[in-house]
Amino acid sequence: MPAAASLLLLLAILWWPLVLPLVPSHLQSPPTFITLNGSRLNHLLLDTHSGHVYVGAVNVLYHLSPDLQVLSWGKTGPKLDSPDCLPPIDPTDCTQAETTDNTNKLLLLEEIKGGDPLSLIVCGTVLQGICEKRSLENVSQVLYKTDNPVDTQYVAANNPRVSTVGVVVEQKGVLLMLVGRGYTSKGPGGIPPITMRRLTPVARHSAPAFSHEELGKLVVGSYSEYNNHFVKAFHHNNYVYFVFSRRDVWGKREYRTYVSRLCAGDPNFYSYVEVPLCCGGRYNLAQVAVLGYHREQPALFVAMAMGQASTPTPTDRTALCVYKVEELDKALHGAQLLCYTQEGKDANNKEKAYIEYEVSSSCLKLPQDSLNEYPCGGEHTPSPIASAIALEATPAFTWTPPITAVTTATEVGHTIVLLGDKNGRLHKVFLHANGTGTKYDTVEVDAESPINADLLLDSTKQNVYVLTERKVTKLHVAQCEKHLDCHSCLSNRDPYCGWCSLEGRYLSSPDCCYTPTPALSTLPSHQAAPLSREEQTQVQTLIPDHFLQLPVLSKDESLSCAFGSLAAQPAVVMENRITCQSPAPEQLPPSPPGNDHVSVRMALRFGDVTISHTNITFYDCKAVGRLNTTSPCMACVSSIWPCHWCVKDELCTHDKSCPRQHVIYNSRVSVCPLISPRELSLPRGPDSCPCVWALQSSPLVPVGFDSELSLQGKNLDIFEVMLICRLSFHPIHCLVTVLYLLVVSSLRLICVCVTVQLYDCSVGQSDCSQCRAVAGNYGCVWCADETPGCVYNQSCTSGTMDTCPPPLITEVEPLTGPLEGGILLTIQGSNLGQSFQDIQAGVTVAGVTCRPLPEAYRISTSIVCELQASANATAGPVVITIRGSEKGESQQMFSYQNPQLSRIVPEKGPLAGGTMLTVHGSQLLTGQRTEQSSDQIAGLQAFLVSDTRLICRTSHSNQTGRVPVKVVFGKAERILDSVLFSYMEDAVITDATPTESFYGYVRSRLIIHAKMKIQSSFNYPQVCICFFLQIQELCTNVTSERMICKSPKVEPKSRIVRVWFEMDNVHIDFHTIKNKPFTYHPNPDLFQLNSESRGTPIRFKPGGVLAVEGKGLTLAMNRDEVVAQLGDKECVVKTLDNTHLYCEPPEEQPLALDDSDLPRLKVLMGSLAFDLGPVQYDNDLHSPVPLAAQIGLAAGAAVVVLIVRKSKQALRDYKKVLVQLETLEINVGDQCRKEFTDLMTEMMDLSSDVGGPGIPFLDYRTYAERVFFPGQKGAPLSQNLDLPDSRRQTVEQGLGQLNNLLNNRLFLIRFIHTLEVQQSFSQRDRGYVASLLTMALHDKLEYFTDVMKTLLGDLVQQYVAKNPKLMLRRTETVVEKMLTNWMSICLYSFLKEVAGEPLYKLYRAIKYQVDKGPVDAVTGKAKRTLNDSHLLREDIEYCSVTLTVLVKSGVEVQPCPVKVLDTDTITQVKDKILDQIYKGAAFSQRPAADSLDLEWRSGQAGHLTLSDDDVTAIIQGRWKRINTLQHYKVPDGATVALIPRSQSPLGVNQFYQTGEKTPMLEGEEEEGLRLWHLVKPSEDPEIPKHRKSSMRERERAKAIPEIYLTRLLSMKGTLQKFVDDVFVAILSTKRPPPIAVRFFFDFLDDMAEKHGIDDPETVHIWKTNSLPLRFWVNILKNPQFVFDVQVTDSVDAVLSVIAQTFIDSCTTSEHKVGRDSPVNKLLYAREIPRYKQLVERYYSDIHNAVSGCYQEMNSTLTELSGMNSLVALHELYKYINKYYDQIIMSLEEDTAGQKMQLAYRLQQVAALVENKVTDL
Repeated sequence: MPAAASLLLLLAILWWPLVLPLVPSHLQSPPTFITLNGSRLNHLLLDTHSGHVYVGAVNVLYHLSPDLQVLSWGKTGPKLDSPDCLPPIDPTDCTQAETTDNTNKLLLLEEIKGGDPLSLIVCGTVLQGICEKRSLENVSQVLYKTDNPVDTQYVAANNPRVSTVGVVVEQKGVLLMLVGRGYTSKGPGGIPPITMRRLTPVARHSAPAFSHEELGKLVVGSYSEYNNHFVKAFHHNNYVYFVFSRRDVWGKREYRTYVSRLCAGDPNFYSYVEVPLCCGGRYNLAQVAVLGYHREQPALFVAMAMGQASTPTPTDRTALCVYKVEELDKALHGAQLLCYTQEGKDANNKEKAYIEYEVSSSCLKLPQDSLNEYPCGGEHTPSPIASAIALEATPAFTWTPPITAVTTATEVGHTIVLLGDKNGRLHKVFLHANGTGTKYDTVEVDAESPINADLLLDSTKQNVYVLTERKVTKLHVAQCEKHLDCHSCLSNRDPYCGWCSLEGRYLSSPDCCYTPTPALSTLPSHQAAPLSREEQTQVQTLIPDHFLQLPVLSKDESLSCAFGSLAAQPAVVMENRITCQSPAPEQLPPSPPGNDHVSVRMALRFGDVTISHTNITFYDCKAVGRLNTTSPCMACVSSIWPCHWCVKDELCTHDKSCPRQHVIYNSRVSVCPLISPRELSLPRGPDSCPCVWALQSSPLVPVGFDSELSLQGKNLDIFEVMLICRLSFHPIHCLVTVLYLLVVSSLRLICVCVTVQLYDCSVGQSDCSQCRAVAGNYGCVWCADETPGCVYNQSCTSGTMDTCPPPLITEVEPLTGPLEGGILLTIQGSNLGQSFQDIQAGVTVAGVTCRPLPEAYRISTSIVCELQASANATAGPVVITIRGSEKGESQQMFSYQNPQLSRIVPEKGPLAGGTMLTVHGSQLLTGQRTEQSSDQIAGLQAFLVSDTRLICRTSHSNQTGRVPVKVVFGKAERILDSVLFSYMEDAVITDATPTESFYGYVRSRLIIHAKMKIQSSFNYPQVCICFFLQIQELCTNVTSERMICKSPKVEPKSRIVRVWFEMDNVHIDFHTIKNKPFTYHPNPDLFQLNSESRGTPIRFKPGGVLAVEGKGLTLAMNRDEVVAQLGDKECVVKTLDNTHLYCEPPEEQPLALDDSDLPRLKVLMGSLAFDLGPVQYDNDLHSPVPLAAQIGLAAGAAVVVLIVRKSKQALRDYKKVLVQLETLEINVGDQCRKEFTDLMTEMMDLSSDVGGPGIPFLDYRTYAERVFFPGQKGAPLSQNLDLPDSRRQTVEQGLGQLNNLLNNRLFLIRFIHTLEVQQSFSQRDRGYVASLLTMALHDKLEYFTDVMKTLLGDLVQQYVAKNPKLMLRRTETVVEKMLTNWMSICLYSFLKEVAGEPLYKLYRAIKYQVDKGPVDAVTGKAKRTLNDSHLLREDIEYCSVTLTVLVKSGVEVQPCPVKVLDTDTITQVKDKILDQIYKGAAFSQRPAADSLDLEWRSGQAGHLTLSDDDVTAIIQGRWKRINTLQHYKVPDGATVALIPRSQSPLGVNQFYQTGEKTPMLEGEEEEGLRLWHLVKPSEDPEIPKHRKSSMRERERAKAIPEIYLTRLLSMKGTLQKFVDDVFVAILSTKRPPPIAVRFFFDFLDDMAEKHGIDDPETVHIWKTNSLPLRFWVNILKNPQFVFDVQVTDSVDAVLSVIAQTFIDSCTTSEHKVGRDSPVNKLLYAREIPRYKQLVERYYSDIHNAVSGCYQEMNSTLTELSGMNSLVALHELYKYINKYYDQIIMSLEEDTAGQKMQLAYRLQQVAALVENKVTDL
């Protein structure tokens, strides 16, 4: 093609001189980028299907379009978290939790091969690295997340600095994710470095998404030792590869880089193998890696850094090494082959492959074809395998600073490597065939940030996405446009770039460079004139003469022109002209909205190659006229385009002629000399356009009526008619004859410029008077239609009204006024006159003229008049007369009143003013809002008024004296002559001490002395401090010469601006009193008495002093201000210096103020309190009896005499105490009988339900779970065995074999004994294993019992040698917990049939009694209890309230009476209502109280929702009281309803502490408030100080709280019958005792006889420890183990006392009580001997009965058997796995075990259950 070749050279010469000036603005293509300033960016992901980009950042996800526009975004953090805590995070359990940023660690696509992606997988650092799935369309939409993750769902590292990589693979249609993560020191341990995780739950498995349960994992012996730093994970062919660096534990312990591989479908990691990489010998730490292609072969590109001296820290020196995947696979295959068949050794017997990660496996010598037979390994093959031979490579490219990103591209067989570095630059490296690289270009992407490892090419491989810390950038890989000549293009050696040729294809000749995207030229723009889009024409481009001529093309060669996206058309080349045909008008694209032209790109092409282009403008004259709606003619003829206006055709056109003649030409069209003089005279420009500018007729146009308007203009003669515009309705239309309709339709727009007034008579004229008041030229009349109204006169057809209706008065205010008048009266109404003159003399009030004010008059609607004087107090209506004819009278009556003043309080105040003055009198509301003032008290302003009292604040006065108070009501003045107000001299403070205080407390002894009398009328004298905020403290004890103020408490290190005293308007700065400022010091500090062992009491010898060390004690404090308290007595402060405090305690040890045994020393320094620890006296003195055992009641009044004996005798006489207790119980007997009667009445309903469904027994499964695993959530009983299908059969087979082993007595006993000798086998583990064995052997209870007996026999032998009485005392061994479970199983039927009913009645009786009295919702203390530590000792006033609760039953609503207390909190009321409504129902079946709202319904007053906390809650200082019925003043008989709570309650939340059910209120501590209900929990009852009183008075004062201990006896007497019933049911022998009890007691008797134990007390203790203490006490304290009920704190406290009584009843020691005995023991001191007899008779009867038949016992056990044991077996295996080696050793040491091959059988189990490599 010679012509083409010459044309190539010609274009190179011709076009490029035209291109050079345009290169900077047109040819260079700047990179696209988006700056995301919200947070640090972590990961970049490209969806190749859609081209969308996803960015994972700290706390945020971004979803970007291919051109980096934000499509969606979503938040991922921050969240409340701590790496030390497991989610979900509860701040109460995890106190170190704080708001933590969520760093993105994994960002992957969930996609099935060949299908569209399903979701976005996102994993972060918070909540132990859990993952979630998000929508690809909207990343703020979460598709899956777990709120309560299990430990197998922790995926990513919880540390932002620890690496995590992942890859998604598909195996048999199931998506799996393989994750590599580094080791983290915090959080849950035991997460393997590499795990396989299921992305979606499978129906046959219980494992959730992202769990690695039952899937493969890389088992590691030491997680910290094998701390892999992962760099990359990728999927190639059928393998998954991981690139990481770690310490070479097997070799020289240097850090190296490794590549590991495993089969993608290997769920067991049998195929795991790894090989080290060597890069030039010195580069050892992988930084980034990518899988690419070199010379059309897959290769691994790894950037490695030099490490710093055997550390994992990289230096700045990095290198790029390339490893062929073929060679990599060969090395991995070789290591596997050696480990499978040659025991890891080569021909020279050198170890070349080995087992890594401290796994108990070794290389084997399997058959040579093992690897071919098992390419992905098997259960019998060794793993994990590591190669000792490194795969070596020579660095292809080295660079400093460090390389942080790498990716590769291939162009025409050439490999291009893109490298990002730490300085934010992107380097382009050409990789030669010999493996060396040459950098040929560098682009600076972000100078402020390193380039992220996620460097991604788009699907075209022409663009690369670069991620930095704050920015995402899209760069063209090829940037050829910056090469402006062939030499620079050729010398750059960029495989993407070349010199442009007409063929547009690659040329292999090295003498010419090429490009698939040629640089473009531009045609000379001055040759391309604008064209009209309304016609098709020729576009000519002229080549300047100084350029060479275009060559002649051959027949087969041609140039073409292409306009926009239209098909190309041939271009005609004539000498130096290029001519193209413009497109047809209909083919051109429309003009953009609001524009009158469009630009179209015209390209000059040779074949498919564009060699040049320019823009052609096509204008649209029609659009010019349309865009100017007001004057289209003017816009057309003044346009920049050659457009002309056809007047009669109403058309803007490019044509110079019009269809109907009369053209107005464009003013910009140049006049050619060839135009004739006649054409020059033709109309031209905007001055020739017709126009209307004035209005000749009236501008008033009524709405809804046709009006004619006459207009005035110019050039209108063109139309030869008179133009009239007519407005019809709201729109304006110009109407002329039909002949000129089109002309008129455009001229109407010119009429818009004329101003007219549209008006509507009906707007604003609501009545006749307003209508008739409208100006006459508007023509508005009041029309008497069916609905009268104000209309235009020509619109009224039924006649107008000449007169208006009489006035109508709707409102008058005020309704009272003084006799003297003078106040302004406002009258509202309608038809109140058409003008002020109409009513000027026509207003009377109560028969007295009222003078209207013209400026306040509003036509027809409002009159304001000034009230005139009246001779006497009278009342009457307001009357308005219109011009003396029509009258209107108000319905309201106005009253003349005579207000009177009687007295003022106070009667004096300071000259500075500010005194709150209260004026008392009568009829002070006269005139209502009238302002009060006083001549004598200038500026007196009233701000609170009632009919008998007026409150105002005095203003400043210039002189002292007595002045009268005058109040003005309009013109009426009332002066109080009888009492005068006295202005006194302002108070002067002469002294204020002290001058210092501590920051953190209120110093309460700031004494102020005054020069003169301080007015007692001061309103709250106070001392104020100003720093950032103003803080005030009120002063007290104000006398004539002295007052005491508290120093305000301020924040430490605050900058104090001002301190002053404020008394009314008298402000006195502190520094003016003492000539120095008030100073604040750091808070003092007192150290613990026993600083070495905090909490341990110090020993004190009476007669000495207590010495307390501290610092800063006297900076702002003196000795008199310090109060020291030891227990309930004062410790007199003797000395105080800056570092020590010495106080003298009382001679005898005081009582403790709390439940502890020893008093504590507490020191108060102002408002600062220090608890310095307990003190124990070194003498034999004892505290007095805490029980009110000496209480006497007489004549209904409690008279308490507490006999305190201070003798040093050790104990009181036992019988004397019993007599005193008996006397006390007799005194409260009447009260007990009344209470018992009420209780039995209440229990009647319950008794009718028991024995059937009325007792909510738990089912056996739940019962067993609560007893076997107390307090444990997710117990094995409620779990299912979750295994993948591929493993289920194998694992279940292994568990079956384990079950067989457990049924071997020798194995089971060996197993238990081996576990118990392990130091790490905790007491909790012992109980758990025992319960698991109980489950596993539940279907063989006979065998279980036999093993238990054997183990118990071993236990008896151990204790016989030591102290047999201690046996079974605690649960310290596996067999003891087995015994507990065995008893629970065997006695379940006895519980349901015998003991359950009385136990349930006891629980209900306790609950009923407790609820009858006040229960403190915060402390849990109750008035009615048996537990003195839970006794509400304060005398709380309360009364019973019966509420009518509306209960919905079907469609009907039934009222239900419920008894509550007025002191109950709202939650307590709801609980009592639910107890009544759901009486007899299971607690789990009824709604929770916090899911319901209590609504008080009170007739027409509406509904009020009651809450424990709302805006009405009472706050006193730092205390906030919980709302009660008393707070809301809910009356007896009120109607309430429980309604579902629609939203979370505002205010405080309620939660239950673990294990107990007392609601605590949270949410206020953050506000610094403490909650209380009945008593403030931290405040003990105050004990009055009688320092000078007699000894008897002091003792009486100390005993005051003990008076309420009689309530314990009252409660005890009420519940006595129910306690007796329970004890009798348990211990009665009238019916045969449970066979299990008889069986076990016989066993204990046999054991005693066998070991020669003759002491009956020992056997008694064994039986007590095995049955009453091991089972019954647990049931008594926890009825929720048996029944579906809720046990509150207050009920639990009572049950604890009863359970303790049961324990005391079972002991053999004599039960004596003395002065030191706990109150709870004193309560049942008289009953315990009787209960002891029951126990002894019970034991004796069983012992004397016929021995239990073994066969009978075995049959009973067989009936009880049956429970799924697979889960228990699986849990037991975890302990076998943990102590595997020890168990195997123990079995192998036993001769009988060797014969039974127990160790071998256990190895078989291990191989099946966990794929454990054994010696099989």
